[in-house]
Amino acid sequence: MQYRTKQRDEILRFFREHGEQCFSVKEVYRQVDAGEATVFRAITALTDAGLLRKFTAGGGRGECAYYQYDSCGARPDHIHLRCEECGELIHMDCSFLETILGHFMSEHGFAVDCGRTVIYGTCASCREKAERAKRADPDSRDADGEGEER
Repeated sequence: MQYRTKQRDEILRFFREHGEQCFSVKEVYRQVDAGEATVFRAITALTDAGLLRKFTAGGGRGECAYYQYDSCGARPDHIHLRCEECGELIHMDCSFLETILGHFMSEHGFAVDCGRTVIYGTCASCREKAERAKRADPDSRDADGEGEER
């Protein structure tokens, strides 16, 4: 049985107020009035309840977990796209998803757990920002002023 505590409510409120950002347990601990073990237990419970989404960074021994408020509550009818540059979490619930999920099932016999599926890449805003930076960088142009792949 999960108990609602003042600290758990404060931690959930913190994540809701910073819904577009990800935080480690230590980062949350520094922002709320609760002990680190309490923060860890609350974040685990909130993640298990589908209120937070867990992401990992790094591989192997240096892996670190980050958490973000999941405003959709892990609904099973969509997946998430996560920008590796800015951390934006995009809810993908377009009709094309049904086609992809149908293909996985009919051609591969594989049922996707949409509530836990995240595709990593770069959002449109970050791609545009990178393109602007590339155009502004004089070292990225050759003698004719044409852009050149490095």
